[in-house]
Amino acid sequence: MSLPSYINAILLDLDGTVADTAPDLAAALNAVLEQEGRDHLPFEQIRPAVSRGAPQLVRFGFGESLDDDEFQRLRL
Repeated sequence: MSLPSYINAILLDLDGTVADTAPDLAAALNAVLEQEGRDHLPFEQIRPAVSRGAPQLVRFGFGESLDDDEFQRLRL
């Protein structure tokens, strides 16, 4: 099967649809929390925040009181 010439790309958003990446993202957040000397969060608490993207996951883990520089550092 060939695609029509006007189609240049097909993009798929597989996160949470085909692959459950919540455990991996929770582990990544907990690794950053540990590096920063903070306690891990239970997976059950992190799971709902995963679908809101990396910025919200960082805010969830570290709170809303982060200044912009600290937020950017942790986000990367």
